[in-house]
Amino acid sequence: MALGFIKKALKVILPRKVVDLISEKRQIKQKFTKKKKLSFEVSLVDHCNLNCQCCGAFAPLADEVYYDVGKLEKEFKRISELADGKIEFVRLLGGEPLLHPNLLEILDVAGKYFGKTQLELITNAILLDKQPPDFWVSCKKNNVKISITKYPINLPFKRIEKTGKKYGVAVRYFDGEKTLKTTVKFTMNTAGSADSTKNFKLCHAANNCTALDNGKIYPCSTVSRIKYFNKYFNTDLKVCDEDYIDIYKVNNLDEILEFLCKPVPFCRYCDIDKWERGIDWAVSNKNISEWI
Repeated sequence: MALGFIKKALKVILPRKVVDLISEKRQIKQKFTKKKKLSFEVSLVDHCNLNCQCCGAFAPLADEVYYDVGKLEKEFKRISELADGKIEFVRLLGGEPLLHPNLLEILDVAGKYFGKTQLELITNAILLDKQPPDFWVSCKKNNVKISITKYPINLPFKRIEKTGKKYGVAVRYFDGEKTLKTTVKFTMNTAGSADSTKNFKLCHAANNCTALDNGKIYPCSTVSRIKYFNKYFNTDLKVCDEDYIDIYKVNNLDEILEFLCKPVPFCRYCDIDKWERGIDWAVSNKNISEWI
């Protein structure tokens, strides 16, 4: 309440540019500040059934890979032990997570270790209306919310919302119900000549989009999934040991949180000054120009 009053007062007293500058400095400071809780996302499936142009997860280029349920349970157990309840939220995504053949088992595993926190399943909703009752029952049982990224495609969203309500499962839209997905071109600097610290300051993912992949915590999914970009275009954007932290080699959660509030060597491969937003959504042609 007090913070809201201060913000309104600042807008009246100070010019808008000054208020924006204060806000920007605060956001940058937060990126370099160690958080008290861990939030992370995990790609259950690397490929997708939509294949958007400029996909930041490189899903159009990805192999058909499904996260092993046994491995995921082991990793969730380890993170749960390290965090000791200090988990803010966990996102299950892809690619498209509804493509996973063992999704119900994964929901049970997620609920077992993180059911008391905020669990979200991020989906493009293409397969959502076709899910059997068991899926919705499992979401309810494991406290999993459905977050739909609303693409400009014709889907029975109202019926999906009604089904969610029937089973007591929260269904929301990731960017808002009335917002249709547009494309962001996350331009890469393949020469690796960018300023890592500057990129970290400007990046929306910095200390914000932590990715779990095969026992390792990455600052963002770009680092963990660049292998698909390298393979498809025969490039060599290198991932080194300093670009991730192994959950089995740390002693406590603080080590992970400390790692996440600093730029990593891989940050030099982003060309943030050239990132483009608000591009009309389209299907990928798998052309390297979508990413450089």
